[in-house]
Amino acid sequence: MIAAAAYVLKVPKDRREILLETEYSRYSGDGFTVAQPVPQFDHSRRAPLIVFASFAEGAITHIADGRKGASAGTGLVRLNMSDLEPLTRPVKFRTLINRSPARVRAHLRKILPAGGKLPPKSLGAVIETLLDLEPDLTKRLSRFSDRRAELLRKLTPTARMNFAIQKETVATALEIAQIGTEELMAWAPAEGEQRSFLQGLPQAYVREDAMLLADFSNVPGFEAVSTLPFAAKVFQDPENPDIRLTVVMANRLPLEEQTGADLIYYNETYRSFVMVQYKAMDKGSEGPEFRWKPKDQLADEIARMDKLLTALKEQPEDGTPGSFRLHANPFFLKLCPRIIFNPDDKGLFKGMYLPLDLWKLLADDPVTKGPRGGRFVNYANVGRRLTNSEFVTLVAGAWVGTTIPQSSLLEKTIRSVLETGKTVTIAVKTQTRRDGGEGSPGMTAAEFFDEL
Repeated sequence: MIAAAAYVLKVPKDRREILLETEYSRYSGDGFTVAQPVPQFDHSRRAPLIVFASFAEGAITHIADGRKGASAGTGLVRLNMSDLEPLTRPVKFRTLINRSPARVRAHLRKILPAGGKLPPKSLGAVIETLLDLEPDLTKRLSRFSDRRAELLRKLTPTARMNFAIQKETVATALEIAQIGTEELMAWAPAEGEQRSFLQGLPQAYVREDAMLLADFSNVPGFEAVSTLPFAAKVFQDPENPDIRLTVVMANRLPLEEQTGADLIYYNETYRSFVMVQYKAMDKGSEGPEFRWKPKDQLADEIARMDKLLTALKEQPEDGTPGSFRLHANPFFLKLCPRIIFNPDDKGLFKGMYLPLDLWKLLADDPVTKGPRGGRFVNYANVGRRLTNSEFVTLVAGAWVGTTIPQSSLLEKTIRSVLETGKTVTIAVKTQTRRDGGEGSPGMTAAEFFDEL
């Protein structure tokens, strides 16, 4: 399983001055400004990595955000670092060992003097000691703490499932907006009641009184959720602050009673929205498979989508370039082999995206009929499907989704999701022009919302 980790870097004497000078004098586009070759180690680039750097003998002197890089020679790999921060005072290895539980001292005696990746249990002990000695590091190191791990263990299976799908909706929206998912790594479980994944992110708004409503009143379709419990957050592209993604997550029910989540992504530039519904695949004889039956929950959900689709088709064509779509049906299913809540993984679930029209054809085709008459879809019989990257590309360019006139029914679509007991994630990408306007061929978001 992908997990956050830490690496103890013993900085060679001849590299200490070079690394420190470079960190504070150079900026790279990917955010990583310095690198040091280290022995090859196992770690996913999709998970957080903290670096405990030793620029003095026998002590940790600095911390940095890390990422495993490319090969640096036989048996070596680049350890990329950014935000290299000195501690208030060096923390001696001896102090870390003595203040740690007896069960991890042997590991620390081995790793700290030589350097390398810390085992998970040793990591928690080091973090707790550092936080005791340097409380100002809490914000930066809390994701690695034993306390966070304990809160995660207390989550019920239902809560974990709902958080997993909610996180996926936000990550997908960020990928489509081309902003990146690094901010999701700052998620932390709340001590009290938490209704949505978004609430655990820094600087997220939580609806407590009417004063917050004005901040998001220009989000298309927001009126449908404004009276419900909701959380919201604005993400910005670090390389282009003019690009923003406003995400609102709302639900009618407490976390334990929710039945999943749907993503509604709105491309403000082309006045187009798509909706994604997530389904878990089960283990089958030929790999992951998704099974369904007549008149089950999926049938009810597709009936609701068909009803909305009928209303969408009644909207007039406007004949503008901004409304051109390769496929104007906005509804998609994503079938996922595994839906597991892992806040340390910034990637998307593996799986297959199926347009609603394709799903209907598959549902009636002999290829999905099993030997006993049941219906199932797997990677072998589905034929064509969209991957994560293919789907992201199509939606980002508004090659699929509603036309400009059809998007006037966005609020109706949002309300239909809320009626199912699911959480709805509304993600709206906007781009401000240099002249102060919105980068759109038609109405601004505020004008569009006023017409709903």
